[in-house]
Amino acid sequence: MWPLWMWMVYLLLLFCDLSYCCGITEYFINGECCPMCSPGEQVYKHCTEYTSTSCKPCTAGSFQPNGLLHCITCTVCDPGRGLKTDRECNPTSDAVCGPLDQHYCTEADKKGCRLAQRHSICRPGTFIRRNGTLLTNTECEECRDKTFSNKSSSPFCTPHTDCPSLGLQEITAGTNASDSVCGPRNDLVAVLVPLLFGAGLLAAFITIILILRKRKKRKQSCSLHVLTERKMMNKETERKDLLNQPQDEERNNSIASLLSTYTTPVQETQGTENGP
Repeated sequence: MWPLWMWMVYLLLLFCDLSYCCGITEYFINGECCPMCSPGEQVYKHCTEYTSTSCKPCTAGSFQPNGLLHCITCTVCDPGRGLKTDRECNPTSDAVCGPLDQHYCTEADKKGCRLAQRHSICRPGTFIRRNGTLLTNTECEECRDKTFSNKSSSPFCTPHTDCPSLGLQEITAGTNASDSVCGPRNDLVAVLVPLLFGAGLLAAFITIILILRKRKKRKQSCSLHVLTERKMMNKETERKDLLNQPQDEERNNSIASLLSTYTTPVQETQGTENGP
């Protein structure tokens, strides 16, 4: 019976493979260590005791990076999975896939992307808060109060139209997805208010003019009355002055002469009546 160490050597030889029995540039086949093919080639015939390994190039649509037995089929970047080819397959390396435009990768590996999804579309009433990338989705946000966006994937929200500031009437209030609808002011109040305001201004203007004219007439009347009184007072003063001033000599002589004229006949008449 074999000792334990001999059993261990036997088992080691039994499970000997490429990694342990052959060099790093060889592969194990049919009890022989055959040379590998160059990258981009595959084995056409294995080596024998007398011949080396026979190789041939990989066919289109396949590759071999290490020169092993068989070429590997190239990866196909399927648009149905949201993928496109970022790097074409060649004899020594596989194709590299990436997300289509407006897509982002949801499953990735060392070779590239295996599955991608389309970026979210920001619906009307929202705006793009952050644009999507190859690895992240688009972020959307609701339009704030008194703003709106009526298109998909809008980069910003627009303020509602202020109808009163334009002299118009708001017919329909705006929402986060639509603007305010304005129209002409055709209601009775909108028509009467300007007319009444204008009439009020005109009435106030006329009233002010009448008040000013009335004051002017009153002033004129007062002035005339004062003037009349002054004239009367002046005449009265003149009359008193005339009465109070001394008579001159000529006037006195005239009066004396007139008196003498009327006195003499009277005396003569009296003498006659008293005679014999």
